[in-house]
Amino acid sequence: MIALFVLTGTATFAQNNNRSFFSVTAGYSLPVGELAREKLDDPFAGLTGSGYYGQASYDFRIARWFGLKLSGSMNLNKTKPEPIIERANEAVEQIKPMINEYSNHSWQSHVSKWKFNTVMIGPALYLNFNKVQLEAHVQGGYVQVTSPSVDMAGAFESGQNNMTVRLSPASTKDFGVGAGASLRIPLGNVLYFHVSGDFLATEATLKDVAIKVNVGNYPEFAVPINEKRFVGVANVGAGFGIMF
Repeated sequence: MIALFVLTGTATFAQNNNRSFFSVTAGYSLPVGELAREKLDDPFAGLTGSGYYGQASYDFRIARWFGLKLSGSMNLNKTKPEPIIERANEAVEQIKPMINEYSNHSWQSHVSKWKFNTVMIGPALYLNFNKVQLEAHVQGGYVQVTSPSVDMAGAFESGQNNMTVRLSPASTKDFGVGAGASLRIPLGNVLYFHVSGDFLATEATLKDVAIKVNVGNYPEFAVPINEKRFVGVANVGAGFGIMF
């Protein structure tokens, strides 16, 4: 498809004098940082999975090779409940002898998605290769991270002492950084197709968050979470844009 666009494009980036580029992009997202890898001492580690994202961007070319890029993106990544289940099992094993419960147990879980939203601005560089333009950028700006809710219901084989586990959602706002590139292929005098990749990250502090475990009539058991974490996403997608 890319080869066809290159052969049939009727205008070239090298020849046009357009200074503005507006594009929309959607695609695949992967988590990076501490939420993506598993750590035995971190209840949030390994909690985030793959997902999808949408992005809108506008860049203004100040010179032939240099400009400024403003972009906003929204990420929705799935939540993997296994790390929460592991922490809940540890708590249940501690409580079982105190309530005279020795049978096995199982869980049913319902989870929401991780949200990673950004608004960023920064310099962009442009390289023109006949009909194709390569754009690269670095950015900084606003990042909002919202952790998921996790609700689990557990049952023992004995039929006694029902259990619940709850992780409430939390949101944090902070400064973040990003970097990426896109390959733009003209489809005419105005429209272009592009593929792009971006890395976005921040240091997120999730305050007053806890995994709360209730087993039978035993008092609630909570695992508090109040730490800073390096979190981010790697996005790869495609879309269309207009130049003017």
